[in-house]
Amino acid sequence: MQHTLITNHIVNNKLIESQLIKSLLGHSRHHCAQILSNQSIDSIEFGHWLAIPSQQVLLVFRHQRCVAIDAYQIAA
Repeated sequence: MQHTLITNHIVNNKLIESQLIKSLLGHSRHHCAQILSNQSIDSIEFGHWLAIPSQQVLLVFRHQRCVAIDAYQIAA
C-alpha cells in the first residue's frame, strides 16, 4: 500500500509539473525561470534554451519568448 501511495504521488507531481511547463509557452525567459524557481523545479539556462532536468525537456526561446517544448534523453 505504501509503495502505491508513493508511486501515485510521484506520478501526480510529474503530471502537475508537465501541465505547468506547457503553460509556459509564449512567456518570456525571465518569467519561465521565475515560475519554475517558485515551484522548486530546477532549470538550467543556456543559449536559446532552458533545460528542465526533472522532466527531460527543453524550453526553446526565440526573441526571448518560449516557442516550443522539446524532449531530450540523458546520454549514457
